[in-house]
Amino acid sequence: MNNSAKVAPAKVVLALDAHGGDFGPGVTVPAALDILQTQPDLEILLCGIEDELRAELKRLGSVGGSEHCLQRLGIVAASHALAPDARPVAAIRRGKGSSLWLALEQVAGGRANACVSAGSTAAILALGVKLLGLLPGIERPALMSRIPSASGHTSLLDLGANLHVSAYQLVQFAIMGSVACLVDSNKDMPKVALLNVGHEDSKGGSVVREAHTMLKELPINYTGFIEGHDIFAGKADVAVCDGFSGNLILKSGEGLASMFFMHLEEALNSGWRAKLANLLSGVSLKRTLERFEPSKHNGAPLLGLRGVVVKSHGNADRAALRHAMLEAVAEAERGVPHLIESMVNDYSIEVDL
Repeated sequence: MNNSAKVAPAKVVLALDAHGGDFGPGVTVPAALDILQTQPDLEILLCGIEDELRAELKRLGSVGGSEHCLQRLGIVAASHALAPDARPVAAIRRGKGSSLWLALEQVAGGRANACVSAGSTAAILALGVKLLGLLPGIERPALMSRIPSASGHTSLLDLGANLHVSAYQLVQFAIMGSVACLVDSNKDMPKVALLNVGHEDSKGGSVVREAHTMLKELPINYTGFIEGHDIFAGKADVAVCDGFSGNLILKSGEGLASMFFMHLEEALNSGWRAKLANLLSGVSLKRTLERFEPSKHNGAPLLGLRGVVVKSHGNADRAALRHAMLEAVAEAERGVPHLIESMVNDYSIEVDL
């Protein structure tokens, strides 16, 4: 696939669901101003209840950003915000005019290049499919995130958009993950593997075994089955699984990292020797630990839609939300949806359903 064929936008316009997540405008507005100060060519459309957004901007005052930043910040007035736990049916029934609906609508209408929301995964999925539509040849979108591993990082998908999947959908996830990893890491042939309970062809259920057979016929660098521990060992660049398994792996990894940081902090402050060791290790230790900080990995692209949509954790703080927005900017600049469509078309997947 020829990466040079994609055309990056001259500037990126980002639509932000200002009420998505646990903290709403109290986090989304300052995070938007933060990123505008570091991305001079970026424009942001805050989609939300206008009075609340202007109140937050007023509260931030001059601390919020320069005049140049504010000139690149627009407001798209919403009538309401969806509940954090909104289900698909409720999102479609009550979605029109909401902050999430309007953020996605900016992308669908060509007024923005990408959308970021920390809202309900189910609502983002339902409205994303309704307003943007699916790429040709894709049955279901999938959430993907890069998690730290021994080789740098491993792209894992699906992370919860699809609890139950078919073999054909796993194959589609593998293709989408391969494209996203290719443009992210510049690896010509990313290693793609399928999560299973063992490495042998006879292991696992019928769905993963069927997907395994199909993937071996595709011209991607499919390396076979991997187990959960192989993901963190960096034995694949892309690990493919159903959303239930992927979400468990992601949340378990984040929980383990949080526990590790808590115990490490206690150990490094337990006495003068520990404090001295902490001081001597300095920058090297800090850089190593930053690789495993969950906020550094916030932002999961919803691959398979006709536009860039990035899901942030609902409990994301200001720093974590900034990372999700940077992920959306990068996806838009790389033209990931176009590249996925091109690869799916090139492979002309024909499967007897």
